[in-house]
Amino acid sequence: MVHYTQSLKLLPLLLAGGLAGRAQSPVVAMLRPVQSAPAPEAAPSQARARGTSLESLLQALQKEHHAFFLYRTELVRNKFVDLDARTFPSWEEKLTYAVTTSGLRVEKTDRNVYVISGPKLPGPQSQTIATGGGPSAPTEDAAAASPAAVPVTGRVTQANGEGLPGVTVLVKGTTNGVSTDVNGNFTLSLPDANATLVISAVGFVTQEVPLQGRTQLNVALVTDVKALEEVVVLGYTTERKADLTGAVAQVNQRDINALPVTGVAQILQGKAAGVAITAATGAPGEAIAVRIRGVGTINDNNPLYIIDGVPTKDGINQISPNDIESINVLKDASSAAIYGARASNGVVVVTTKRGKSGKPRLSVSAYSGVQTATNLIKMANTDQYVAAYNLAATNDGRATIPASVAATLPNVNWLKEVLKPAMQHNVQMDVSGGGENSQYIVSGSYLKQDGLINNSSYDRYNLRTAVSSSLSKYVKIGTNANLSYAKTRQVGTSGDGFGDGNPGASIVRFALFRTPGTPVYNDQGQFVDLPKVNGQDASSYLGDGINPVALADAADRNFNAYSVLGNAYVEVTPVAHLRIRSDYGITFRITDYKQFFKTFGIDRALNSPAQLAQSNTNEFNFNWTNTAVYDLAVGKHNFAILVGSEAIKNNSRGISASRRGYVDQSPTFQYLDSGTGIQQNGGGEAHSTLLSGFGRLTYDYDGRYLATVNFRRDGSSQLSPGLRAQNFVSGSLGWNLAQEEFMRNLEGISLLKARVSVGQLGNSAIGNYPYASLVGNTGYYPFGGVSTQALSIVTKGNPDIRWETSTQTNYGLDLGLLKGALQLSADYFVKNTSNVLLFLPQPSSAGNGGNPAVNAGKIQNRGFELEASYRNTVGKNWTYGVSGNLATLRNEVVSLGSASPIVGGRIDNNYYATLTNVGQPIGSFYLLQTEGIFQTAQEVFTHAYQGPGIQPGDVKFKDISGPDGTPDGVIDGYDRSFVGSPIPKLTYGLTGNVSFKNVDLSVFFQGVQGNKLYNQVNTDIEGFYRAFNLTERAATNYWTGPGSTNEFPRLSWTGASNNKQPSDRFLEDGSYLRLKNVQLGYTFGEKLLSPVKISSVRIYASVQNLLTFTKYTGLDPEQGTNSNSAGDGVRATGIDFGTYPSARTFTVGINAGF
Repeated sequence: MVHYTQSLKLLPLLLAGGLAGRAQSPVVAMLRPVQSAPAPEAAPSQARARGTSLESLLQALQKEHHAFFLYRTELVRNKFVDLDARTFPSWEEKLTYAVTTSGLRVEKTDRNVYVISGPKLPGPQSQTIATGGGPSAPTEDAAAASPAAVPVTGRVTQANGEGLPGVTVLVKGTTNGVSTDVNGNFTLSLPDANATLVISAVGFVTQEVPLQGRTQLNVALVTDVKALEEVVVLGYTTERKADLTGAVAQVNQRDINALPVTGVAQILQGKAAGVAITAATGAPGEAIAVRIRGVGTINDNNPLYIIDGVPTKDGINQISPNDIESINVLKDASSAAIYGARASNGVVVVTTKRGKSGKPRLSVSAYSGVQTATNLIKMANTDQYVAAYNLAATNDGRATIPASVAATLPNVNWLKEVLKPAMQHNVQMDVSGGGENSQYIVSGSYLKQDGLINNSSYDRYNLRTAVSSSLSKYVKIGTNANLSYAKTRQVGTSGDGFGDGNPGASIVRFALFRTPGTPVYNDQGQFVDLPKVNGQDASSYLGDGINPVALADAADRNFNAYSVLGNAYVEVTPVAHLRIRSDYGITFRITDYKQFFKTFGIDRALNSPAQLAQSNTNEFNFNWTNTAVYDLAVGKHNFAILVGSEAIKNNSRGISASRRGYVDQSPTFQYLDSGTGIQQNGGGEAHSTLLSGFGRLTYDYDGRYLATVNFRRDGSSQLSPGLRAQNFVSGSLGWNLAQEEFMRNLEGISLLKARVSVGQLGNSAIGNYPYASLVGNTGYYPFGGVSTQALSIVTKGNPDIRWETSTQTNYGLDLGLLKGALQLSADYFVKNTSNVLLFLPQPSSAGNGGNPAVNAGKIQNRGFELEASYRNTVGKNWTYGVSGNLATLRNEVVSLGSASPIVGGRIDNNYYATLTNVGQPIGSFYLLQTEGIFQTAQEVFTHAYQGPGIQPGDVKFKDISGPDGTPDGVIDGYDRSFVGSPIPKLTYGLTGNVSFKNVDLSVFFQGVQGNKLYNQVNTDIEGFYRAFNLTERAATNYWTGPGSTNEFPRLSWTGASNNKQPSDRFLEDGSYLRLKNVQLGYTFGEKLLSPVKISSVRIYASVQNLLTFTKYTGLDPEQGTNSNSAGDGVRATGIDFGTYPSARTFTVGINAGF
């Protein structure tokens, strides 16, 4: 029989299923409260003589400290311990000592549940402590009376070298033991120095250390990973991982600490199967796209984040990665349906660090590094450019560059001129501690990341505090608060500057265009604008592109963001097994934008007249969440019931203004009032509310058969009155085969569980009030001789609009082998999204205002996910581990209703690279296909007509279709076809770590496979149609005659009108494997640290993005959505206009504890 004390959400019920394997004893028979099944006690006089019974001690600790214990009756029955002569710094140390000296072990999960089980390592059972019949704990007098006593001293530390207080040090096979002091030190008197010490502590792996004659030793305890990973945070509740029936990916603190990243989302890259992370560019502070199980809509695909219980869409960018304790990704309907209309794109539950009882601890982490550009495109040097230019000029009948002029030209590598090494620094300090009833943590951090390009940078300050306090055994209160300030300086990072609100054309793009024969500065130290030779304009052959160094220098685009994210809660346990919690959370964010468009250029007045644009937006969102959890055990049947309500209100407000005409461009006058020209202003507000009721029922029978049902009803002001509420339901089943009788003799299998789930989720990110038609100003008209403002419908509403809905089915299998050292988890899922918002065409008689949104589209994602990990220890000094994950994905548009295929991804004037159509992935590339290079005039004559002037050496396109669907002998728009998708078919990650004594090494690989990228900038730097520089390969490997090459065309500006047409000539394999991080660390020992009163120090060196293996010829194969196509979203990913690349970063750092 298993006993447990008061419940913590679902956990005690769910722990039963996996306890048998951990304790190496028969399967759980029954769960009952401790109070209802007391063990037989000895007579009072006998009990007093033998000491305190372990079971009564556990009951006393539960009542006094509101603790939660899970154990088998037979393990603690008739166990006694003498505590009268001992004092302990905390009740946890008292617990550890009592349990360990009774021959048992105790593990603490990360949700404060204490699991008591049998000995983990084989060996003689500890004797029952008794004053009359067995050895007792030594006293000072007893030690002094023993002439053969040998003092043994030592120190017990964590893996990072920090001393561990309250660790039990016990002589194996006896009850002779002590606890370590606040610094982890201990002294033990023994008859000789040949005993074996058993060293144990809550949350750490128990170690047996043979003395072998030693009288002084240092022991580093390893974190018990299985104990810490025991509980998964699901948002409103927690659940033991072994009893999960849904698909949840975990990233814990161990994975986080090894990555010196600047943002929380970066932690997930390559760490969780089915979670694709893509940075839009490599610029500091750049947005990162998180996609869970594919792209389910052409609209908003961002997941919901729950940070310490506070729901947010972008709050993940406001917290420091150093403050993260764990991240759980809820991927399927069973785990995420409790969040209803916001969960279609997955849910990311983030738990931040908490204080722990004990002496105040100060931790300091810092690193500093340098970023460098890598994998630079090999561009033509001056000699190669002049030769290519002269050949094209000869072919086209233009004047060439004289050799006398060519000899005077410089040789500038423009990529190296704009991509300079940049520094990166981060420092984090936190103080934590507390007593038995109250714990706290206060942390502060500062991050500074300069960009590879001048005037690009990211600075972030964080201040965070978390306090929890138990006012009594019935009431607990707490609060979390994260304050953040971030400043982002931006330059043009992607795109060619097309479209309103665009930050400008990519600096890298202009660096690729600028010819090497043009200097950066003139003799007066000014930025060269138009190139000159002997004082004469030379732009006809050296180009008239903008100097990219000057463009970066003139950039002045700034975002200042101030934010608060936090919550306060009260938690009441009025009766056993019932916990009621009320939580109020807020996210508040103010963003100030200011950009000054400076007029510059010594030959041309670029950005004339000078302009200033400013805006201020503030968002205030709050949630009030109330939950009640009740646990019920009826024989072998165990139930956990959750009911709750949630109210959410979102408010946003913005104002903007711009001015033109600044006579003085100095910062002193960069204010709106200083503008003398055109003035523009704007502003608006938006409000929405969500009111929800939800519930969850979890059931297990004997730890073998598991079931979960979720329900949520959401009502929102976004939708039309009468249609504002919608229900979301999910269910899942699990079978813990490893707990079955026929599996018990298979010792190699510690876990074998089959899972299946199905349910519906919603996507509420459809904008505010899409059901209403909006009226706006559309001009002026004369009325009564007075100019009168005209109002008309500017946006049409649809009163029948509903949320997008995804129906998901998941089949999973969890497997544990080699006593849990090898863990495997596999899932296959099908995700069907319906009611996708589309804008269907309407007849002209419907009037102006565009097309209203209609629920018409259907999209399917399906795939397979696999996660595996293996950890092992070899001897006393070696430990190693390997973990990896992979996921396949197939995305398909099933229906667009009556809508036409949707274009996206502008790559030239009125030309779009992608088409979203039925039967294809979203945003698939839709281009002409090439068939090589025309080698002879006969080939040109016999091939489909491509236009006038086609010659041997020009690109040959494939005749695929015509107006009637069959090849028609003419190359035109009918010959475009689907040639690939930017969505990877496979994503994967692999992490390996090894440690020897004080040295540790970790490596992390991440990659994608099966996606395509459109290298748009190559149409300019390999199309060669004007005086832009070109790649080295295009400048040297061009077609020279029949058989010379079938890849690169002849050099000709006139021929470029054919050769640079958008086609699969510029479509490349985007697959890559990247050595994302390599880290080497060293932890200093006690001998060096104790004289300076430092508990732990670890130093390390690491390299981010050390190696990239790819066939992609651009700067960086990691491509998101460029700034041109921000409005197209997922319909226009993977188009490279010359994107700001990711940096290779070399860092050195230190972690210290005091």
